[in-house]
Amino acid sequence: MPTLDDLPPYRRAKLLWENAHLGVEGVYAMVLERVGEPCSLPGVRKPPIARTAVLGTDGRYHLTSDGRMVCADGRTGQGWKHEQWCGWTVTAAGLVYGYRSGGAHDSLMHRWFVEAVTEESVLPESVPPQQRCLHGRYGAFHCWPPLPAKTPAIRRLRAALIADLGPDCHLCGALPGAMVDHDYSTGLVRGLLCKFCNRTVEECPHVTGCPRAAYMDFPPAEHLALTYPPYLAYEPSEAARRQKIALLGFDPLAEWRPGRP
Repeated sequence: MPTLDDLPPYRRAKLLWENAHLGVEGVYAMVLERVGEPCSLPGVRKPPIARTAVLGTDGRYHLTSDGRMVCADGRTGQGWKHEQWCGWTVTAAGLVYGYRSGGAHDSLMHRWFVEAVTEESVLPESVPPQQRCLHGRYGAFHCWPPLPAKTPAIRRLRAALIADLGPDCHLCGALPGAMVDHDYSTGLVRGLLCKFCNRTVEECPHVTGCPRAAYMDFPPAEHLALTYPPYLAYEPSEAARRQKIALLGFDPLAEWRPGRP
């Protein structure tokens, strides 16, 4: 039966880093427990017809496909139903959005109904972020195409990946590709991922038999031999590194950080 030690060295190190709170033995146990249970991909289906954006009666643009508002929970006699949760904390410093310890918490659920103002639609990527309906569901939020990358190097990489492999996530295929993903240990670009897959792909504890493991073992963009700019690669803070050492007894990613003790 596959164990943590059967993972490629960098994947093993990253799994220990991401799950340091479990301790080394806990990570070993997690890998064994997850054998035969592949990671799940985003529960958002790729629509049969390309998504477009229409202006709604609430003043925002809404994604539609095949006559349906992607960002809605469904349709009623009042229109397309939307629902969004909002929470806040009252602290000594004032009102803060979201949960914060040491304060008074409150929240509300806002519900509203939307109809399209006209049948005319526009390209989703042309809609400014402040005019997009983000709704409360994670999937709908990430159905919007990403904004252009801030740096020329990432814009070029994204363009090359789209030209060769298409604009949708190269792992789940359901959401727009937003993030240029790369192997931290080699610097080689693996593919273009949606925000959800980019955040979760390296949490995969499987050696084989899982779409995430297959993506990392056989990256779709490997044949392009694209290199991610090292100066743009994510680097954890020193505080995070000390925390992982305290939990595990060592820094599992030290091997891939040249010049660090």
